[in-house]
Amino acid sequence: MKREDAPEAICVWDLETTGVDIAQDRILTAYAQVRSIDGRTLKEAHWTLNPGIEVPEGASDVHGMTTEWIQANGTDARAGVNEIYMFLSDAVRDGLPIVGFNNSFDLGMLSHEVKRWFNFDMWDTIGVNGIFFDPSVYDRTMDKYRKGKRKLMDVARHYGIPIDESRLHEAEYDVIVTAKLAWILLQKSPYTLAELQGLQVVWKDEWAKHTTKHFASIGRTESDGSPIIIDGSFPWKRGEA
Repeated sequence: MKREDAPEAICVWDLETTGVDIAQDRILTAYAQVRSIDGRTLKEAHWTLNPGIEVPEGASDVHGMTTEWIQANGTDARAGVNEIYMFLSDAVRDGLPIVGFNNSFDLGMLSHEVKRWFNFDMWDTIGVNGIFFDPSVYDRTMDKYRKGKRKLMDVARHYGIPIDESRLHEAEYDVIVTAKLAWILLQKSPYTLAELQGLQVVWKDEWAKHTTKHFASIGRTESDGSPIIIDGSFPWKRGEA
């Protein structure tokens, strides 16, 4: 992407949650920042929410947040969800791309939280007007034959970004790494943001179909024996939200 085609800033964000079911699980922590092309943080916000439900042990084992810790440190979930939504909404109104690694999960999670607390579909606002960039979708497509894992820190290392192992699964650190990665990929990209918007829809769908077929071919299933179906929605799966 030529310098004159690159955005002056991007809005990068990340969530930590009680699980991976976007319809049922809840947001625990979030961090978002507006980061300029020269690496300055122009705006940022942190959130720790108390969703009023237990934090499963499996989730706590990943990010370290227990039910007791959330109850002691979390703030009102309804107010927090509104603030997260408004941060992204403001960025969209300012014409900033919304960037996240595996962005569709976080956007899907937020969309269900917005529906839960405020009973409206954020697709009608952020979804219709937003510009989105997901480094994971871009990397899988543009370097599809590269061997190795494709989690955020693995991809970041591949592009020469130093990783602080002590800060893994921390929303703020994930955002910092994602922002660095996004700028590297955007400046390497032969496509404009407008072109990428449509291409990512196609790329995500193709990857999901291919991966679903691959799992079926090797007999890999869900824990209950049902087929694994990878969702290919971009920028996020609306579901019932």
